[in-house]
Amino acid sequence: MQDKKVILVIDDEPEIRDLLKDFLEDNDLSVVLINDGVEALEYMEKKVPDLVITDLLLPGEHGIDLVKIIKEKYFIPVIVMSGIYRYKEVSQVMEEDYVEAFFEKPLALERLLEVIDSLING
Repeated sequence: MQDKKVILVIDDEPEIRDLLKDFLEDNDLSVVLINDGVEALEYMEKKVPDLVITDLLLPGEHGIDLVKIIKEKYFIPVIVMSGIYRYKEVSQVMEEDYVEAFFEKPLALERLLEVIDSLING
């Protein structure tokens, strides 16, 4: 039996974290919830997830800085989401830092699942 893929969800909004946890677990993924960037980096020092989904506006460590650190240290796929920023505002950073996908809130969950599947299963 294959281990479930681990998705790290970083968002300071409990409703978003819970929504993603329920949805992703219903689709046979293991989910770890964290509410700020500093805590996320501490977690990844111990265990590296298969993929990260992070908000951009976070307490502790801004999402853009967090993405840069994750990409430099761990080389894992990162999906960025935001309810404030729009794609055109972050596209340059995303292209420079090789962010795999950007989703505006409210999230298109089925599309998100398709992107996750393609990133972690090829």
